[in-house]
Amino acid sequence: MKLEISRRAARRLHEIADYIHRENPSAALHVQRTIRAAFALLATYPDAGRVVRPKLRRFVVPRLPYLIYYTVDETIDAVIIVTIRHAAQRRQN
Repeated sequence: MKLEISRRAARRLHEIADYIHRENPSAALHVQRTIRAAFALLATYPDAGRVVRPKLRRFVVPRLPYLIYYTVDETIDAVIIVTIRHAAQRRQN
């Protein structure tokens, strides 16, 4: 499947990397690469995440405290990354 990253998700990835970079630049690069690898995995295995509500899935990034929220659009054969959150962050409706 194709991979589409929403502006919101791209902004969150940038914010996460910037925040970590202030204290540890190499860790920021590692986190960014690991999250991007998770995106690629979801494009290959779109059912890997757990359904959290109709048409919305959540995937836990391996070895990191981040959650990727995404949808699968069969009509355009794409996985759409909606946002990324830290696991400790409160969920908003």
